[in-house]
Amino acid sequence: MKIAALLPHVEVFGGVRRYLELGNEFVRRGHSFVLFHPQGSRPEWLDFQGETRPFSSLGDEPFDVAICSEYSILPQFESLRAASKYFYFVLEGHKKEKEVVRRNFTFLGNSEGICRRMERRYGILCHRAPGGINTRIFHPALDKPAHETLNILCYGRIYKRRKGVRHVIRAVESLYSEFPRLRLVFFDTLVGADRRDPRPLIKSEVPHDFYLNLPQDRMAWLFAQADIYVGAETRAGWSNTSAEAMACRLPVICTKSGTRDFAFHNRTALVVPFPHPFFLRREIRRLIEDPPLRERLAAAGYDKIREFTWAALADKLLWIFAKEKD
Repeated sequence: MKIAALLPHVEVFGGVRRYLELGNEFVRRGHSFVLFHPQGSRPEWLDFQGETRPFSSLGDEPFDVAICSEYSILPQFESLRAASKYFYFVLEGHKKEKEVVRRNFTFLGNSEGICRRMERRYGILCHRAPGGINTRIFHPALDKPAHETLNILCYGRIYKRRKGVRHVIRAVESLYSEFPRLRLVFFDTLVGADRRDPRPLIKSEVPHDFYLNLPQDRMAWLFAQADIYVGAETRAGWSNTSAEAMACRLPVICTKSGTRDFAFHNRTALVVPFPHPFFLRREIRRLIEDPPLRERLAAAGYDKIREFTWAALADKLLWIFAKEKD
């Protein structure tokens, strides 16, 4: 099968990782996978076994299947010749949703939550195609270091409001006087046209570290620096960082956004109803005061997230492609 996908770039984003990892899985199964983006250069941050081509070559040959999840490149997606086209919903509430659902595409969603939303709102069929984890990159550390502090890990892209980073900071700050061992740990990668550095925007009385631009082979090490992961995301399709934390055997506190497939309250994670410091503070306190609960959630989350491999997702997509063809 000849499969193509379109992206606006190949920088370090969870949405880009999805296509690179899936492409590798398709190639392992003997399929052709071509990734188109404006420049056509190969990604430098993750090994990729498929082909990359520039948008200027979109019309060179037809494909059996084409996939896209980016609204800004819909004209290019429309121009690609493919027997079947799949639009992959990965973010809730985009202003162009209504335009896309009217087009002659088949629809995928990267989480149970986003599929339910699209089906309720627009009356379409949205195939479940959740995210995945590369366990060669995200895994428990063999020798997890002992910490004198209690380290709380949070994604550091503070200038993106929907990431909820400020809510996490406020929640931890409100606990700091009572629990002076607390320390915040942030991570991010400089991406996008402006390469905006989030570190100067982190201003807190709580001691903190910020790891920037770590290579992929250091991600397990990064998560090993933490005792708890806290996410306060909204409008997510699939919460990559929450899933990655679980794969590294951290207890996770998160919102429902992008986590409905794997985060079940009091079973595999602590799930807050809203990304508000009050709710985050309450669950962080529980984990601070109850080490056995931290261990139970870490173990249960780790067991659950291992169901979501890229190989399993590739198998599911190939089944969907074959079914839709019939």
